[in-house]
Amino acid sequence: MIRKSFKRELLSAFIIVAILPLLISGIFLIRAFRSRISQNYEELALSSIKEAASELDSKFSIFKYDMTALSNDEVILEMLSKNTPHTGSRSYRILFTLTSDLRDYGDFTVYDIDGNALISTSSSESKKNMPTYFGILKDVESASNSIVIRRTQDYEDPSLIQIACAVRDKGSCIGYIVASLDADNISAILSNTTDSSSEVVILDRYWDMVYSNERAKNDNVAYTIRSRMMNGLDITSPGDSGIFFVKEIGDSGLSIVLGKDNIFTSDVTKTMTRVMLLMAAISFILCLIVAEIISGYLTRPIGKLSKVMKRAESGDLSARVDTKRQDELGQLGRNYNKMAGELQKYMDLEIQKQKELDDRTIAMMQAQLNPHFLYNTLDTMKWTAKTRGVPEVATLASNLAIILRMAISGKKFVRLEEEIDLVKYYIEIQKIRFSGNFSFDIEVPLELEDCIVPKLILQPVVENAIVHGLKDKAGGQVFVNIYDNNNVLEIEVYDDGVGISDEDLYRIEHRDHREEEGHLGLSNVDTIIRLYFGDEYGIKAKRLEEGGSIVTVTLPLNRD
Repeated sequence: MIRKSFKRELLSAFIIVAILPLLISGIFLIRAFRSRISQNYEELALSSIKEAASELDSKFSIFKYDMTALSNDEVILEMLSKNTPHTGSRSYRILFTLTSDLRDYGDFTVYDIDGNALISTSSSESKKNMPTYFGILKDVESASNSIVIRRTQDYEDPSLIQIACAVRDKGSCIGYIVASLDADNISAILSNTTDSSSEVVILDRYWDMVYSNERAKNDNVAYTIRSRMMNGLDITSPGDSGIFFVKEIGDSGLSIVLGKDNIFTSDVTKTMTRVMLLMAAISFILCLIVAEIISGYLTRPIGKLSKVMKRAESGDLSARVDTKRQDELGQLGRNYNKMAGELQKYMDLEIQKQKELDDRTIAMMQAQLNPHFLYNTLDTMKWTAKTRGVPEVATLASNLAIILRMAISGKKFVRLEEEIDLVKYYIEIQKIRFSGNFSFDIEVPLELEDCIVPKLILQPVVENAIVHGLKDKAGGQVFVNIYDNNNVLEIEVYDDGVGISDEDLYRIEHRDHREEEGHLGLSNVDTIIRLYFGDEYGIKAKRLEEGGSIVTVTLPLNRD
């Protein structure tokens, strides 16, 4: 029975001689180490992270309590409501008294309704004002519980976490109290709950890093966790970067991550390796003895197959294996014969397809003559218009010729500056066409002009804003704003026209480009960007409440 199956012959020999001893020893070692080390290791880590999260949540609760007391203090209310001078000793005394138990863990600052810093416990000589039209002050003004915790968004601010409380008088917001926690403050809170051998990281609700201790500064823990989650992996499973435990910090929207080295240290790995090598050496010697006995029986059909495959490598696909065996080796020979026949048919078909492709390529090269002919004709129009005193026609021909030259060029990527110049030529054409019945402006930092972008991604978006957005409107405006958003190049095209329809918004949001009418330019730009850079980039659109639309193009910031 065994001799009729190559698979059974091979399995029987190696299970008895090699695989069985290795499996038994491997299972024994793994279970022994996991049972003795893993359980204690994970319990200690879970206890540590729960204690750290509890300590942070406790401190945040004290911050909320003290800030609520400050927001209800009569002196603070009087200072904010009557706009009295904020340098008096009464206001400072109240602030320092009510925050005495937390000054080692954060700085407190009182702001007026315009975001101007009035009094602060910070030792810094200058107190920084905060904007009220966005950020944490904007959030806390509209929050129902009047207290908001979030990461600091001002990159020039040394603090990492801010806790804001709105001060209200008769239901109206008259000012704000903000507590700021920097890295030293957070380290002080966690000093009694974590040790220096662990990686400690605090993440916001979007899994971006807010704080990391010295141990985790050189490791991108947030990226590692996001990668594991996106790949469907358990973040608590051991990996190349270690093992991680995550715990939410109350209702703050923040999470604390504790990273530990892998359970199996280098010493443990070396011990296991020595045992495995010893078992492998014994098994190898036994395998040599057994292989010598059965090699003659196994190698003869393999040698025949090898000779036939060498003939196939030299181009002779008519070579076939002559075999009468009934086991897997015989089946392998018959499968090879079948594969060689199919491959020969496939090669013949590919030759025919390549011939058809060459014919189509020649036709496409001939079709490219038409844009070149149009370009040369427009160039003739330009010089004819100049000599006969019709400057508008010369401008139209010259600008259209420049646009066509870009369209038929072989370059797939250009500098952003070239793309902007192309849009400006297009705007001159449209202003002549519509008798200057709209205004256009573009704002781009000088340092972004040398960025590399795909060719012809901006002009179709601007054209959509003019042709569709400003349709039937006199005196419309189109504005283009280009900026760097954390290494993402964002191009925003505004218009104050009729506004994009619900159907078009749905198609753009769901990237449904079927049966589009009049917006093929947006469809092509979105498709090109996603094919080059991935589905996280492309086009988004929004209808503005005050009228008009905004179309945003996002792509990676690339200067190479």
